[in-house]
Amino acid sequence: MPLVRVVDDEPSIQALFQRMGPLGGFQVSTHTSAESLLESLDEERPGCLVIDLILPDKTGIELLQALAERGCHLPVVFMSGMARVSEAVKAIKLGSIDFIEKPFDVQQMMAAIARAVELDEVRRRADHTLDGIKKRFATLSGRETEVMELIVQGSANKEVAAKLGLSPKTVEVHRANVMRKTMAHSLAELVRMHVALRS
Repeated sequence: MPLVRVVDDEPSIQALFQRMGPLGGFQVSTHTSAESLLESLDEERPGCLVIDLILPDKTGIELLQALAERGCHLPVVFMSGMARVSEAVKAIKLGSIDFIEKPFDVQQMMAAIARAVELDEVRRRADHTLDGIKKRFATLSGRETEVMELIVQGSANKEVAAKLGLSPKTVEVHRANVMRKTMAHSLAELVRMHVALRS
């Protein structure tokens, strides 16, 4: 179940999110300050952040900056009782996916949280896929990597052999190893994986 981390020092807002959790199919953890969130933040748990603009120890923008410096990838929904366009723009630039004015409509907030959680799930699946590709590519020997780099650039076996001073037969063996170790079923798939890692 996704975890929604709410940073707001108003007890009534915290209680509202606790009631929303079971309705929206997510768990809620509440924090009264930016520091409280930063001390206990566990990014391994899927979900999102809901941050108020005015906090006792930092502004919500400062908290967003601290999260960005940490490399935090959790999607953020921003809320504010005094929404200013300039603050909203800053929040969006720092990675906030929504800016909702207080007092908010519960359905609007639930929809924003659902979008944020879905975004987090999509990113985690992509990261997981990339991790798998990285691990498989890391099993290639130095020579196999050299062969692969030339293959994905469109070089034929004979050209690879000439460039690396190998026999075409040896290149064929390396190429077969590359395909087996990376689990690529075709040259096109190998190129796609190679591009994904370099992008």
